[in-house]
Amino acid sequence: MKKNFLVRAFLGITIVALGGILLLRNLGIIKFDDWHLFWGTFWAGIFLLAGLSALFSSRRPAAWVWGLLLIAVGTAIGLNAYNVINISVWKLFWPVILIIVGLVIMLSIGSGGRRRSKKLAADGSDNEKVAIFYGEESRVKGDYTGGSLTAIFGGVELDLRQAKIKDGAVIDVFTFCGGIDISLPDDVIVQNDVRGILGGSEDKTAPKSSAKKTIHLRGECILGGLEVK
Repeated sequence: MKKNFLVRAFLGITIVALGGILLLRNLGIIKFDDWHLFWGTFWAGIFLLAGLSALFSSRRPAAWVWGLLLIAVGTAIGLNAYNVINISVWKLFWPVILIIVGLVIMLSIGSGGRRRSKKLAADGSDNEKVAIFYGEESRVKGDYTGGSLTAIFGGVELDLRQAKIKDGAVIDVFTFCGGIDISLPDDVIVQNDVRGILGGSEDKTAPKSSAKKTIHLRGECILGGLEVK
């Protein structure tokens, strides 16, 4: 759960700091006119966080390439904000995106995705998912005792239809401008305690009458959504 905690803590602190600075400036308590530096630092931090998360939360080469791109963009934005370099980052961004998308497609060909699915099918141990500016897919066929899912400007798909879910398992979810999809078998009852803040969750499951096991969902959906089916 450590990665999810760090991601959420950083995001929360960043948003609170941004709101606090804007509030103090609008009240005339502080004077801050160098918005180029302010926003440059803010977006550099967001991109660096996303890139580091992609590097350390996934074993897929495609995610590593995406992570390195985000780190490079964040570094360029930061250096440009402090006048270390003088380039228009956004003019370079989309051409680089096209190049990276092509590389990601090539790296995804073959056994990359299948190797990941087989590992998950063998032990079901990869229970923590963090997706920032990209997508994560996971299928579990082994024992599942719970986990945590985080989607920030990205998406997570968790397929538990062939998993052996422990009664009382808890999934902690967090979305911010992202989405999470969870697929469950029909022998599990969902206890949904997820809070929506300009977002929400939807339970489309249809458990059979003999279902006795319960899985608990908790967390927050901020400007995002959770779908359980």
